[in-house]
Amino acid sequence: MLATHNPALVIIDVQQAINHFDSGYRNNPDAEKAIARLLTHWRRAGWPIAHVRHASKFYDSPYHPDSAHYGFKPEVTPYEGEMVFTKSENCAFIGTGLGQWLKDRGVSELVVCGVLTNNSVDATVRVAAGKGYRVFLPSDATAAFPLRRLDGKFVAAEDVHWIFLSNLNGEYCEVCTVSGLLKSLEVVAG
Repeated sequence: MLATHNPALVIIDVQQAINHFDSGYRNNPDAEKAIARLLTHWRRAGWPIAHVRHASKFYDSPYHPDSAHYGFKPEVTPYEGEMVFTKSENCAFIGTGLGQWLKDRGVSELVVCGVLTNNSVDATVRVAAGKGYRVFLPSDATAAFPLRRLDGKFVAAEDVHWIFLSNLNGEYCEVCTVSGLLKSLEVVAG
């Protein structure tokens, strides 16, 4: 899968706020565990890790910096020295310095994970592909909530998740799984 020896892991918006963001059923409740597996591997390999957090402009949002839920979830809390980017838009590249940080490290491949599949993950993957990065998106390391359509009907969280992944796959990224990605890295290293 990965062709370089310096891929960056970009973890998006895995903050306590996600537990207070939507009252609907979220799919993939184990996404944080899958992200933690990736994070452990990246730390051992010494590869670049970018933690991205959302700072909402709206005071009543659980993602607002003054919210009690603004902090990172325990499973993905950055270690001292790991890079943290704070965004106020849906894309991790807008107003954060992420692009320059990746360029300075010679990164050409990204593994993107986090929440939500149909929001910041989608926006970041699309922009990353447009900037020329080769992007991998583990389906089990992201999640979605149900979505109300304009006609008032609801789309289940699992369907939102897979529709967005299916739309991104092939054109903007390669959708994979955490196990498949880590297994391919063992083959390359071995």
